[in-house]
Amino acid sequence: MRLDDVCIVNSDVTASDDFYRDTLGLERRMRNVRFADFVFDSGPRLAMWLRPSIAETVGAAYPTRPGLPFRLVLEVPDARPGPVSDPDGFVLTLAAPSGSGSRPGGSRSRLAEVELAVTDPEVTGEFLETLGFSRASGDPHRYDGGDGTVIALVAAHSLAGSPRLASFSQNGGHVMLAVELDTGEQVDALHESLTARGLAASGAPAVYEWGARSTYFVDPDGYIWEIYAWVETPR
Repeated sequence: MRLDDVCIVNSDVTASDDFYRDTLGLERRMRNVRFADFVFDSGPRLAMWLRPSIAETVGAAYPTRPGLPFRLVLEVPDARPGPVSDPDGFVLTLAAPSGSGSRPGGSRSRLAEVELAVTDPEVTGEFLETLGFSRASGDPHRYDGGDGTVIALVAAHSLAGSPRLASFSQNGGHVMLAVELDTGEQVDALHESLTARGLAASGAPAVYEWGARSTYFVDPDGYIWEIYAWVETPR
């Protein structure tokens, strides 16, 4: 199990592609009329998916209310540290690389942290543990997303009136986090477990055209989660 990508629900793939590739200098992996994603030296990818397309895929479970604030921290060589806003008004925080890696000079690019504002960090923490994430050391509300990426939970009420809120995306947009499992059987078992917890789902797991057996859930705070495993050669 690992966090495979973090996908921002956007309104214009071309504008997003131009911004993340040309302005931020990220390396694009794939691009089509509804989707684009960008790779780092390690860890999860950063992706963009058109709202009408993802809403159709998630179905009736797609959140109807605005999304809560969230923050993505990207470590990018030569980037000017601080918040930056993309064409859809999503705010990302750029930071200098913190460790050694494959790029010249020992720098590396990665999605270092995903910080989610939630109603109840304890409840969301239990959900993350059900997905298979383990708590990171030193903080009960930080979870290991794999390859050094952290999923951090912050109580939404604590951000109200705080200067810290300025570094969060707070435009009411949505984000999806994709969790990759090893087998289709694991996807089916987790779907059954999450459905039993009362979470809204897109439906029973199915094999999609890109070769993954997937299902989509929306948690009580409106965050979308893709649960999938590769079962066919990706197309």
